[in-house]
Amino acid sequence: MTAALISTHAGYIFLTFLPPILWLLFYLHEDRRPEPKMLLVLTFVGGMASAIVAIFAEYFFLDDKGIFPWLFGVTMGANPFFFFFVIAIVEEYVKSLPFKFLISGRNEFDEPVDAMIYMMTAAMGFAALENALFAIPLFRESFFSGIEIVANRFLGANLLHALSSAIVGFFIAKSFLSPRRHHFIAAGIVVASVLHMAFNYLILESRTLPLGVMYLFFLLLLMTIMVLIEFEQLKKRNVNLERE
Repeated sequence: MTAALISTHAGYIFLTFLPPILWLLFYLHEDRRPEPKMLLVLTFVGGMASAIVAIFAEYFFLDDKGIFPWLFGVTMGANPFFFFFVIAIVEEYVKSLPFKFLISGRNEFDEPVDAMIYMMTAAMGFAALENALFAIPLFRESFFSGIEIVANRFLGANLLHALSSAIVGFFIAKSFLSPRRHHFIAAGIVVASVLHMAFNYLILESRTLPLGVMYLFFLLLLMTIMVLIEFEQLKKRNVNLERE
């Protein structure tokens, strides 16, 4: 019985990790000079760890007894935009930590576009653990409920995390070419957080807001276009660096 239970839960974990890994493989395919596999695995695991940090940080800031309700007297119901922005900025910041602590000082980080690759890798680790926390309880109730949430997150939250972190990665890459490095990184986190906040708000309001699902689609499409343009810009920069 124990072996069967372990096998079942291992299957659930595999299903929750599969969507982020598929997105990650798609993005890695676009990298002309693949990164070391061990560094990618390390960054992915770092992204999973950052999800745990985010849980504690969001609880600290936003729980009914947290610091923001205590200081400002705000609640989720009274000011959802404020809460969504805090959640978004916490998550975008912690997703950047694996890159900061595990990658940025390494010799393997030798091209501007690598910043986007590693940031997306960390984001997919974050998304994988987040998927597991959301979906495994549902799998225990109904296999199809679990599959439904995993599929929805594959096309929604998982894609959002990849795109928002890629945007931060673009700003990080630009920061290495600017004397005001920290300003660029902060700007990237703010831009990604605003888009992340908009996504969360539209998810909440999608059932009551006219054309809410369409707004979600266009938001993700806009972010996808931004990331593709930024990726191509950095790849051209890489070519120039190689020629120099």
